[in-house]
Amino acid sequence: MLKQVYLDALKTREQKISRIKDANYEAISKEATRNWAAYRPAPRPCQSAGIDSSWNKRAFQGLTLYVIDAVAVSSSNEVIASEYVDDIAESARSESLETRAMSMEAQVTQKAGESGKADVICVDGSIVARLNKRAADMAFAEAKKYTDSIFVAKSSESRAQFGSFGSRAGDIYYYNRISNSSAGYSTPFKVPTPFGTIFEVYARLRDSTPMVRIELLGEAGDQEVREILDKLCYHSVAGYPYCLKLAHNTCKISNQDIDKIASLFSLQNEHGARDALNE
Repeated sequence: MLKQVYLDALKTREQKISRIKDANYEAISKEATRNWAAYRPAPRPCQSAGIDSSWNKRAFQGLTLYVIDAVAVSSSNEVIASEYVDDIAESARSESLETRAMSMEAQVTQKAGESGKADVICVDGSIVARLNKRAADMAFAEAKKYTDSIFVAKSSESRAQFGSFGSRAGDIYYYNRISNSSAGYSTPFKVPTPFGTIFEVYARLRDSTPMVRIELLGEAGDQEVREILDKLCYHSVAGYPYCLKLAHNTCKISNQDIDKIASLFSLQNEHGARDALNE
């Protein structure tokens, strides 16, 4: 079956790509070029901290075992703050577990800021994406815990900047193409939200590395952006803040991990339960 799929993809490649090509691609590219500033960050010695969270669950005969955690890890691999919970419930919806993980992240971020052990605090993901789902008063209260931090996302579907041009891809797609894999950043773009002003910036810390999307809380101009990029560049690997990689590796709850915890609670599947599937 896959052989036929590959052949079809080769035969229809140009036809399918042409269907999704923007009618205003040239106009969008010109606008993106105007907004792009070539800049090679100068590494500024600093201590950074990465914030990330994780959750996983395992269902067993009407019960659900779940584990949630969140950590703040410094660029020297020191755990500055952490939160976790493991429990058994009659049900545990994924949306609920994700919301609790985000709340833990906020607590850990606040603790990391109060510790004074980091000059720059990086949170994995997007604050706009996570808080837009919350009620305005809850989002505003949670956003205050992130006051001294920045958000860094490896990918983005945001069309805030070029959506008015009728763009079909996310803004990051166009910045990736006009920047020619060179280091630099996009002009800070103001994103109004119910919980405060956010400025988004697309940046590449080093030549020929992946682009990231950075969200800054509060006012931000070129000078502030360059100072932040200088700090992020100091402890970065392949154009990505090393502290975030450490945080991800520290908090990740894999399927193997949840299986081990399930065995402690004697919540494994019955012997032979999947024999019919040869698994």
